[in-house]
Amino acid sequence: MNNYIKINQDRWNNVKNDYTEPLTHEELEEVRNNPISVALTVGKKVPKEWFEKTNGKKILGLACGGGQQGPVFAVKGYDVTIMDFSKSQLQKDDMVAKREGLKINTVQGDMTKPFPFENETFDIIFNPVSNVYVEDLENIYKEASRVLKKGGLLMVGFMNPWIYMYDADIVWD
Repeated sequence: MNNYIKINQDRWNNVKNDYTEPLTHEELEEVRNNPISVALTVGKKVPKEWFEKTNGKKILGLACGGGQQGPVFAVKGYDVTIMDFSKSQLQKDDMVAKREGLKINTVQGDMTKPFPFENETFDIIFNPVSNVYVEDLENIYKEASRVLKKGGLLMVGFMNPWIYMYDADIVWD
């Protein structure tokens, strides 16, 4: 494992912020009673119509552990698999699934390596901002193409690395 990958993994296992707080029961009750609403990037929700364009409901949440998006998809009837390299983040998905009686398959894996799934497994891959944590994106997109069904939907959030040139707490305030 490259040193930067280990450093990043350790960070996600230990960081405490909005992206590491699992949804509460009350938040999931809101999800149950409203159209699907998830974000790929900070402050920007994915149009619900994007989800309506898919034929199936088998979804891979790539690098989106943390007990947030996975439970939303499960509540909305998707067959959910979350792949993340942070054990801590995956435990949050497991905790919410158990608490809410949801089925979420969690897989610890490094998206810079071959994905542990068969060809054409998923109808949707949902990948929130993670491009800034990876040195070479080529494998991620090759593997996404391999495990995505023909006609499937790849949703990817991007963030410009300029954000790391400044103190994020100051920039966002």
